[in-house]
Amino acid sequence: MTFKKKIIISIVFFLTLSILLIVFVIYPLFLEIKKISQDFLAQKQELIAFEKKAENLEKFKILFSEISPDLEKIDNLFVNPEIPVDFILFLEKISQDSGLSLKISSGLPLKTEKDSWPSLSFQLNLAGSFPNLVKFLEKLESNLYLIEIQNLTITRLSETELKSKEFEIYSLGDVKASLSIKVYTR
Repeated sequence: MTFKKKIIISIVFFLTLSILLIVFVIYPLFLEIKKISQDFLAQKQELIAFEKKAENLEKFKILFSEISPDLEKIDNLFVNPEIPVDFILFLEKISQDSGLSLKISSGLPLKTEKDSWPSLSFQLNLAGSFPNLVKFLEKLESNLYLIEIQNLTITRLSETELKSKEFEIYSLGDVKASLSIKVYTR
């Protein structure tokens, strides 16, 4: 073998060895590095997302502690539909404070399409002086509950009604009122 053939065979051998080394060692190594770097980037993005969520959670905790009293007040605007005792006691108290007699009739729970919330209807029958009735209506208007007055009828007590047992404690200038209200529930 001549020197030239030895060089050609050596070059072919090293080229083949180099190609084999590239194909079976270096190329898989680069693929593995690429895969690991992609996994690293994905984990880094995931970590950033978790940090953002944790930051938002901390902001929410602070905001919730600030608005918690307001949420409690909003919850108190609505009457418990199963046990509306607090609302009935409220009506009785403001009628007593206003110097009116009160009879309450409760209706069925309502939920119409135009209403945002379910409600209960009440029929209130009141008797007393007109100024006291106005005080009652003002207190009813400026209360803690969401109330809608649906119907109000006020009539002066007649002499015939004053003779009846129900109205005997009232005088000729007093009035009786029938009031239909809708109070919103939870």
